[in-house]
Amino acid sequence: MDHSSRIRSAWVSLRNRRGSRELSDATTRLIREADTGALQRAGMVRVVVAGILLMTVLLAAHGVQLVNPMATKQITAAEMTLALFGVSGWGSAWLASKRIAVEQLPVFTAVLDALLVLGNLAYSHWGLGIPGGLFAVFPVAWVVPITLAAVAIHYQPRLQILVALIYVAGLSLLAFGGEALTPDERREDLSQINAVFSEQANLVRLAMILSLALILVLVARQGRVLLERAVRETTLRVNLTRYLPRELAPVLTEQAFASLRQGRRARVTILFVDMRASTSLGETMDPAQLAVFITSFRRRVLRAASRHGGVIDKFTGDGALILFGVPGAGDDDARRALACGRTLLRLIERWNIKRQFDPPVRVGIGIHTGEVFCGVVGDESRLEFTVVGETVNIASRIEQATKSTDCDLLASAETVQEAGEEGSWVEVAHEPLRGVTRNVVLLKPAE
Repeated sequence: MDHSSRIRSAWVSLRNRRGSRELSDATTRLIREADTGALQRAGMVRVVVAGILLMTVLLAAHGVQLVNPMATKQITAAEMTLALFGVSGWGSAWLASKRIAVEQLPVFTAVLDALLVLGNLAYSHWGLGIPGGLFAVFPVAWVVPITLAAVAIHYQPRLQILVALIYVAGLSLLAFGGEALTPDERREDLSQINAVFSEQANLVRLAMILSLALILVLVARQGRVLLERAVRETTLRVNLTRYLPRELAPVLTEQAFASLRQGRRARVTILFVDMRASTSLGETMDPAQLAVFITSFRRRVLRAASRHGGVIDKFTGDGALILFGVPGAGDDDARRALACGRTLLRLIERWNIKRQFDPPVRVGIGIHTGEVFCGVVGDESRLEFTVVGETVNIASRIEQATKSTDCDLLASAETVQEAGEEGSWVEVAHEPLRGVTRNVVLLKPAE
């Protein structure tokens, strides 16, 4: 293998690995909802923690005669820091409730919290002249683990690493940025700030431990809730795949499933496909060959449906019922159904050329658009997704009409008009559709 071939092979392998990690729509929706909820909770936690600590600082300073102006300035700086901490929390919670900048808010608030804490410590060092190597004795240093725990609410490892690096860099600058203190200098400086070991300072530290515990409880609770919800959704989808079309199960929420359980009316486009003369083909094949043959046919039906966003309601032996407009209607349902029919005919033609079937495989495809009832019916022991109504009956009769008109693909005028393809189809003369009381105009693709 030459060098360029190895590079191409590695690139394809990398793309496949990246593609395999892509999340389903349901998982992405679940994560997006969790992120928004985490932002709101994290914001409120900041407000609560800021309130607890601010009241503790005020309580600790109440009735204490502060003769040291440095202590007064530190308390004032701590109060301002906590107030800003609470304001930022309230602002982030409000923005999250309005779904504003949801992706940017975790980074902004986490970095802002770190800058507030480091800014307070920097003020003590450069503003008040306290040696940076003594930062650990100040109660505000205990806010660092609190903010790190608050970041954990977002479940974003990269953000956790970023904030940790900011703290490590900032605290390293404080601790090692100046000249090293001798033991005598350290004792002298500590003697001047012995108030940081007072009962009031320890009371603030205890309040910080309480705040940290509350945040960690919230993180653990949130993780448990997400786990339980993920298990519920996974269990729901496992159960849904037993009786729902496989294209529906991954995208249905609990609310959407409840809606289907109640049943609803919807405008859909229905495609019926059936293999011609399958009985004679089956008589000439042994059971193993017939199983492979039917599987190959269904594989092509699946390919055509998935290419154009169709939902296979059910396979019926050598036929299938494909829906367009489920679970939600779209403006291009009819157009996609017609495109699916043409794609399926091309796939069958290539299959005939490849396998040289004699006689060749032929199918009949009937397409119609209208209102149906769709929903999950039955009791808990045997549930089934179904669509019923005159539209289903007409689509089935149109497919049967392909035999008498000798056309592989027929569609009702309603479908062609809704798809905006009137110029590409021509009317077909036919007998009235059996079991259908009203007149249905049938069209076939123009040559």
